[in-house]
Parts: sequence; structure tokens; C-alpha cells
Amino acid sequence: MKELERIQNALRHSNTLVIKDKEKKVECSFIKEGLVYDNFQIENKVLASALHETSLNGIVEGLNFERLKNTYDWFALRVKSRMLLDALK
Repeated sequence: MKELERIQNALRHSNTLVIKDKEKKVECSFIKEGLVYDNFQIENKVLASALHETSLNGIVEGLNFERLKNTYDWFALRVKSRMLLDALK
């Protein structure tokens, strides 16, 4: 899934994630030292929900950001398993 790969790449090169709801999509802005490193929209509801669960008021920074960055494989596995479960329903 390209969205997961893009998030993983952006996590490596930034230190803050800002999540904004835009109609039926979620916009992710990855910020490093005050400048936006990467900005893209996510349409997948399962992935958007998982990102919202890790954020505090739409912002992932500090310890929460480091935790997401260091345990991203588990995060991606959780998202993929939820997507599989939704597909099987």
C-alpha cells in the first residue's frame, strides 16, 4: 500500500505530524524544524482512523512521534489487519 510507504518515508525525515480532516479525506503534513517536509491526503478510512488514534488533537509530536516512528511496523500491521477484517466482513 503506497500510503503506508509514503508515511514511513516521511516519518524518517520529519519530527512532527499534523492531521487535518478535509471533507472525506485526511490531510497529513509532516514537519521538520518548522518547515513542511511532505504533505498529502489519505482516503483510506482505516488508516485515517489509526492515525487519529495516535494523535492528540490532530498533532503527533515528541514522545508520541518517536513511538510511532520506532514502532511503525506494528502500526502498519495493525492497519493492514483492520483492512483485511473489513474486507472479509
